This record gives sequence, structure tokens and C-alpha cells, in this order.
Amino acid sequence: MLRFNPVATGYTALPQELMTFPMSDGAFRTLVLLCSHASSETGECYPSQSQLAAMMGKSKGSVSAYVKELRGLGLVQTENQICRHGGNYRLRYLVTFWRDWRAALRQRRTASAVQPVERPVQLAERHKEENHIQVNHTPTARPEPVSKPATDRVGDKAVVVVVDDLVRRWQTAKGGAPFPSFEAEVPDELVTETRRLVQTMTVPQTPPAPSEIRIALQKLWQDRGIKVEEPLLDGQLRLLIRDPDPRGLLQRLGAHLAAHWPRHWRRMSTPAQFEAMIAGLPTQPADLGVKLRLLASDLRRHAALRLRETG
Repeated sequence: MLRFNPVATGYTALPQELMTFPMSDGAFRTLVLLCSHASSETGECYPSQSQLAAMMGKSKGSVSAYVKELRGLGLVQTENQICRHGGNYRLRYLVTFWRDWRAALRQRRTASAVQPVERPVQLAERHKEENHIQVNHTPTARPEPVSKPATDRVGDKAVVVVVDDLVRRWQTAKGGAPFPSFEAEVPDELVTETRRLVQTMTVPQTPPAPSEIRIALQKLWQDRGIKVEEPLLDGQLRLLIRDPDPRGLLQRLGAHLAAHWPRHWRRMSTPAQFEAMIAGLPTQPADLGVKLRLLASDLRRHAALRLRETG
């Protein structure tokens, strides 16, 4: 029988909600490792992908895919830190919920430690109290539930329940099987329900013209006082327009440059530096739109499996 000593080796406490959060097994294990390394004050840690791969017994490519999944769910943010000579220094991981979660745990332990011992009530005191039974049995007011960020049609609770149920059923079918396989058989009704929901709730958006993105990207560099080099700008534009949401990516890039770009740097990023910068940008929190995209991805996975079986 295995025996563990939490005093000697430590332990990692996680929110209960993560046990049913829609993510792959590999992403969950990666998140646990990042939490075990993260600072309780900031939620930051700096393990290399080689270290994570060695601890998990996986390849660096698998770890990179798991980190990308965690970024898409809003659980982790990454930032490529660059040394003063312009090269990549290290990758900073930020577990988005870790600082508040650890603060809540500390507050709970402190409250338990300082809770005063209740003084026994004497019989003489009992007769002096009025409506003793009614007072003791008055139900306490329940705290109001914390409101979640509003998203498209997220106010319809029935829709949220249906989406969460579909995500859970697909995750059960996928298990830990590699793409495009499934551990369990996917029922036809699950495919039909998911396709109907995704088609109903996904509103096609007109993609921006490359010229629009080019002008906005050029302005970002000019606002930093940097001379624009056309060949570098063309390469950066190609990276941006490959993203499903180039407008949103451009906004996050602008916020990153405004907050982190060193004032004394007067050269545009090289292609490798720019690609690393884009990969390390924080993602939007998980919402209904993220779950819908996850369901659409599950449909494509199922279609790919059918094509392989029939081909």
C-alpha cells in the first residue's frame, strides 16, 4: 500500500470545480504541475517545457499542446520573457486563479485558528432569554451567488445547462484517446444535438481585410516610436491573419506592447521574436463562446474519425 507524507513532500490543494472542468487529462495534469510550482503570492512560475515533459513522461510537443489548451480555457496565461540582447530568456506561466485561491485558503485557516471557544450557557441565563428556540432556529441569510461575466446568450440559464451537458458528454466519449479516436462510442443523438446547437448559436463574422489589419499593426509600432520595416511588417501580418480572431489578437498585442515593450528599443521584433510574443499573449477567459468552439472541434474530430473508417 502506498503511503505519502504531506509534511515531508508537501501537497497541492485545488478548487473542487476543476474536477469537472472540460479539459483533457493531459491538460489537467499540466495544470496540477504548474500549480505545484506557482507562487502563492503571484500565481507565477517558470518551469521549462523540458522539465514539465520529464515530470509527465510526455514529449515537449504534447506539453506545448496542453499549455495551449489551458490558455484557451483561461486557466493559464504565458509570456515570453526576452533578455536585453533580444533573445528569448524564459517562459513565464501565470495560473490565473491561483493567487486568489491561495488567499482564500489562508483566510479560511486563519478564521478557524482564531475562532473563540463558546462559553457554556448557565441555566440561569437560559431563563432570561426570550424566544430562545425561535432565535436559534432562524435560518441565516444565504449569500448571493457571484455573478459570472456576461457572454452572448449566457443569460439564458437553460442554454448554459445544455452546453455544459454536451461538453461533459463529449469529454466522456473522448477520454484520453489520441486524436481523432474516442474511448467510448459517440451516440448519433449527441452528434445531432451538438450540430444543431452550434449552427444555431454560432453567428458568422465578416473577417477583416488584410489591409485593415496591416494599417492597425503599422500604427502599433509607430505609436512606440519605431520605424516600420516593410518586410518584417509583411511577415507579422501573415501571422495575424491566420488567427481565427485577428481583431481580438491585435487588441491583445497592443495592450502587451503598451505594458511591456521597453522604451529604449527602436527595432521591430524579428519573425521568431514576434511569433513567440503572439504565442505568449494572454487569452480571454473561458465563456460560452469558448465552449461552443470546443463543441465544434469535437464535431470535426468525429467527422475525421468517420472519414478514416470509411476511407
